Amino acid sequence: MTPLKKLALFGLLALPLAGCMKEESIDQSVLCTYSTDAEAKLCKPGQMSWFKAGKAVSQTLPLSVAAAYCDFNHQIMYNEAGVICVFTDKRLSLVK
Repeated sequence: MTPLKKLALFGLLALPLAGCMKEESIDQSVLCTYSTDAEAKLCKPGQMSWFKAGKAVSQTLPLSVAAAYCDFNHQIMYNEAGVICVFTDKRLSLVK
């Protein structure tokens, strides 16, 4: 196989992996903090967000918040104290 053919073959094999290496920059210096739906609506898409749960919170609330406000293309951290994720407004119409 000629060097040109090897290079072309390598390029074709590496092309599908190019999407895996896409690096999206999230601004780590800003954190939108909210405890209510009204406050969450002030956050901007793509912004780091922190839902601070109150004292009497059901176990399902952090998951409900993640379902409504978190971008599932990025990591989501949650526990009974709250949720940290990249904010999205794509599902705001589903919030009641």
